[in-house]
Amino acid sequence: MTDQRVLIIGGGIGGLTTALALARREIRVDLVEQAAGVGGHAARLACKATERCVKCGACLADQTIAAAVAHPWIRLYTACRVAEIRRSDRYRYTLAQDPRQDRPARTLPGEADAVVLASGFQTFDPSGKPYGYGLYPDVITNLELEGMLREGGGLRRPSNGAAPGRMAFIQCVGSRDATLGHLWCSGYCCAAALRAARLLKHHRPALDITIFYIDIQTFGRDFELVYAKAREEIRFVRAIPADAFQGEGATLRLTWVETSVKGAVEEEFDLVVLSTGMTPRPQTAELATSLGMAPPAAGFLRSACLGAKGAFVVGAARGPMGIADTIADAGRVAWQIVRFLEGGR
Repeated sequence: MTDQRVLIIGGGIGGLTTALALARREIRVDLVEQAAGVGGHAARLACKATERCVKCGACLADQTIAAAVAHPWIRLYTACRVAEIRRSDRYRYTLAQDPRQDRPARTLPGEADAVVLASGFQTFDPSGKPYGYGLYPDVITNLELEGMLREGGGLRRPSNGAAPGRMAFIQCVGSRDATLGHLWCSGYCCAAALRAARLLKHHRPALDITIFYIDIQTFGRDFELVYAKAREEIRFVRAIPADAFQGEGATLRLTWVETSVKGAVEEEFDLVVLSTGMTPRPQTAELATSLGMAPPAAGFLRSACLGAKGAFVVGAARGPMGIADTIADAGRVAWQIVRFLEGGR
């Protein structure tokens, strides 16, 4: 298969895993990533290991990035986008790459036998919505918390640099919300919040943590064990606060309705983490249109194969997926591509 080539659009964990699976079968891959580096959201995640590995997937992302960068059958184009793509006997495309210190902006023509959309997702932007994100510095997103944990500097309040005594996670921000038209569950938020909370408690047992939730979604084979241990050290409240307000002494006041007390409950926290959900990337719809497919109203491309011959979709471009599910999906799609290139479709 040394004369065949696949164009992969998107350098997140789905695109990289697909690229590696193909390259290991001696299929050449051109991988295009709009950002300055590959890895996508997965590259921003922190390891959640406590006394043992908790299978959060962060290390898998780091290993996949390293393997893809080093593989001789994969050409990586970062700070780059697909300016034009069309199909005749093969896919012919033009890449537009941003300037760097050592060279100006440039356009690069190319050809491929198959195309993979691995454009991933974007997280919901809570700016201007309830909870005061962007207004109160101590309201942060789950990815901002991941950044704190990854940097290893410890958990701090952005407002004053102090360690919080009480913190809250609010789940399903931007997902499972009919007012936004986002009816889907993002799938990864519950696992990420539980693992992050347990890691924080592991390092600071005195830290008071509350998780507000609609439902806790299962994850992994050891979910019941992880969840049972989490409930021993973390408070779970099955309610979603309506909003956040400035409390006394620069704290954040949350109010919610709790059925067990048959009324409103109000408490103050030092730090509030919004577990923002996955939303479709606008570029996914644009690329699907350029390949001859009308994207669905929700924005996710649910099928692994587009309408055009030799066009495939992988990972969170098809719908919300965590790292483990994305890696498994990439393996399935890579096999479909191999069959296509061998004339099996």
